[in-house]
Amino acid sequence: MLRGLFLLLALLGVLPSVALGQSYQHASDGLVAVHVKKVVEVDQSVGFDVCAQLMRQEDVGSLEVRLNFWGTSNGILAQASSVLRPESAAPVCQRILLPARAKGYGRWEISRLRFQRNSMP
Repeated sequence: MLRGLFLLLALLGVLPSVALGQSYQHASDGLVAVHVKKVVEVDQSVGFDVCAQLMRQEDVGSLEVRLNFWGTSNGILAQASSVLRPESAAPVCQRILLPARAKGYGRWEISRLRFQRNSMP
């Protein structure tokens, strides 16, 4: 009986986090690793800390990281992106704020990692 009550309480503790979606994602293309973490501020505003880190030493340009925000009915609500310039093994981070039109999102994902062409001087 006690074990069943403990299991029920543990399940109820997990359900809200599943309903609100994941809080962390990782993507890698072999050259760069990207980590995105959902951050909820004290004022309940939502942001996403995007960090990119080179996995091997190469000369690369700017990296665009795009996030998709999906509604509860699986329709895409909004996209947001960040441009980072990873230059060494140390991670480079930037915060993306949740777009206003994506307030009722059901899930989010890293949708694109794309190196931009270097601009010619």
